[in-house]
Amino acid sequence: MPLVPAHFTNRLDECESLDRVMADDSTARRASIVVLTGPGGAGKSAVALQWLHSNAERFPDGQLYADLGAFGAGGPAAPSEVLSAFLRALGVPPEDVPLGLAEQVALYRSMSAGRTLAVFADDAESAAQVRPLLPASSDSMLVVTSRWRLGGLALDGSTFVAVDMLDESSAIQLLRLVVGQEKVDREPVPARELVRLCGGLPIALRVAAARLTTRPRWSISRIVDTLTSEQHRLASLAVSGETSVQSSLDLSYRELRPEVAQLYRFLGLHPGTEFGLDVVAAVGDSSVAEADDLVAELVDVSLVNEVADDRFRFHDLLRLHAGQHAEQELTEVERTMAVRRMVVWYLDAAIAADLVVMPLRGRINARYAEIRRRPAAFPDSVTALDWLERELPNLLAAQRRSIERGWWDLAWQLCEALWGMFLYRKHFERWIPVHEVGIDAARRCGHLVAEARLTVQLGIAYLNLQSYDTAHERFAHSLAVSRSAGDAAAEATAEEHLGLAARRTGRPHEAMDHFTRALAITEELGEHRGSALHLRRLGETLCETGRDTDALPILERAVSAATTLGDPVLRAQALTRLGATRTRLGDVGHARDSLLEAVDILAGSGSGHYHASALEALADLHLRTDDQVLARRRLEEALALYRDAHLPREEQVQARLDALDRTDLPGQSGATAQE
Repeated sequence: MPLVPAHFTNRLDECESLDRVMADDSTARRASIVVLTGPGGAGKSAVALQWLHSNAERFPDGQLYADLGAFGAGGPAAPSEVLSAFLRALGVPPEDVPLGLAEQVALYRSMSAGRTLAVFADDAESAAQVRPLLPASSDSMLVVTSRWRLGGLALDGSTFVAVDMLDESSAIQLLRLVVGQEKVDREPVPARELVRLCGGLPIALRVAAARLTTRPRWSISRIVDTLTSEQHRLASLAVSGETSVQSSLDLSYRELRPEVAQLYRFLGLHPGTEFGLDVVAAVGDSSVAEADDLVAELVDVSLVNEVADDRFRFHDLLRLHAGQHAEQELTEVERTMAVRRMVVWYLDAAIAADLVVMPLRGRINARYAEIRRRPAAFPDSVTALDWLERELPNLLAAQRRSIERGWWDLAWQLCEALWGMFLYRKHFERWIPVHEVGIDAARRCGHLVAEARLTVQLGIAYLNLQSYDTAHERFAHSLAVSRSAGDAAAEATAEEHLGLAARRTGRPHEAMDHFTRALAITEELGEHRGSALHLRRLGETLCETGRDTDALPILERAVSAATTLGDPVLRAQALTRLGATRTRLGDVGHARDSLLEAVDILAGSGSGHYHASALEALADLHLRTDDQVLARRRLEEALALYRDAHLPREEQVQARLDALDRTDLPGQSGATAQE
């Protein structure tokens, strides 16, 4: 949940209404639903957050939050996008999150049944957008905020609570909290007039009060006089009846220093909702320190909210206001340049993160070579992946803005830069549409190699989702495009993934043919990374057909090739397969060496899946040597990784541990009990 806004005032009646809903036994067969309705800026979200934070102990299984974006920068969020995030948060492995809304709703109801959850759906557009988010548990609660009444939710037993303007007493109290009791008590009549001019709307009052705090010598009378004259000549925002907001915001805007006002206009063009200092510096063409000083002035006058350390966002009315002034006061060229600076910043930052996640992977975007010469942007791959995941909404918004403006090259390049994040963190509900857009953009640029590369990456999503026919179609298309482009490296990648599709559908001999062709191409090109990868694929396929002896020298070559390349993760993956093969062949000593090295490398890689796989292989080795205690320990470590990262195989590893509980190996029963 976001934090409760500072200076939250009163709203006792609204919070008591929420209390009564929770205490009402008539909803015992279903989750409770409360819809907080009211105009923009009235404080609906603040009421919801105040109540949810104050009642967190009522929901021991957690709280889920979604910004549904009815008035957001990117438009209303799709229910499937929200449910995908909820399912991941509830522990569903990314590979198991369905793409279809009906399947997501069914799984969500299964996952939420028996749990006590609070779900906050903020800024909803319609009942249809909200209804799929209702938890199945009767002990849970769904809190919705919307400018619309959402009468359709009445059929679901919703309680509707109006969040109206603050009454005079509460509004005066808000002023006291912001500007100080002494100042308000000294000018009681102007204070009441200020409340009237702002219509009791909290957002308007906060902005006006913030102006008084940054101008301590100003009297309340002075700001009232200014607002009175402004109201007669200012047009309203594009939200019905909110002239008081326009007046308050314009008053603060006109008091900004020119460079701060310019930044405010630029930020009104930001493609996403939340932003950091780095992109503020980029759009203002300043240093981060200078950007910090400028945005601090916007925070001081409540035109921008600080939501975390060096993280900021607009209230939707403020974003509209900033965008309005950008439209009125900037030329089309200035607006275009500002948006492009922000999009390019997001692209370059994503590239910098991607280079830390997968430093040795070949790229087709020339910007990678330039950014590779800079110091590493992140200390390790985990930190880089976390940044990419946090910024994903902004990166997708940047791609959308690129498409709107016909910047096709930036659109497909953003797709390429997100590959490491999608590979490791999945997000299939975004992986697929981002790549469909990227592929179309590459076609419009006439960039066949980019089209081939992104088409393979799209196919991998379908391969993970076990849509094997669709995956095969994408890989086959990529192979055809690669050959048309005369790009042998892309052709090898397509062959490799056709082999993976064949392997997954029980055609190992066809798979080996594809891997062999891919290997021949990469060896001819002198592309060591591809060679190491294809050798490992060949070895794995031979093992799957029971040919461990034939696989052994091939896997040894895979380890050697990865070592020559200097890619530790690729080496560790090959060592895992080699160690497992040596275990099955009875070469316990060499198997232990391989697997211990693999586990050590992968522990710091940021890839929980690969690390857990190596731990499982090490557990197999311990079982072969009748060391049930160590086998259990490795399996428990693997299980923790699968659970923490919401990765697959959690159930299978738990089943293996349960089987160990039922197994009394000779000489191990006492140790097992002690463990």
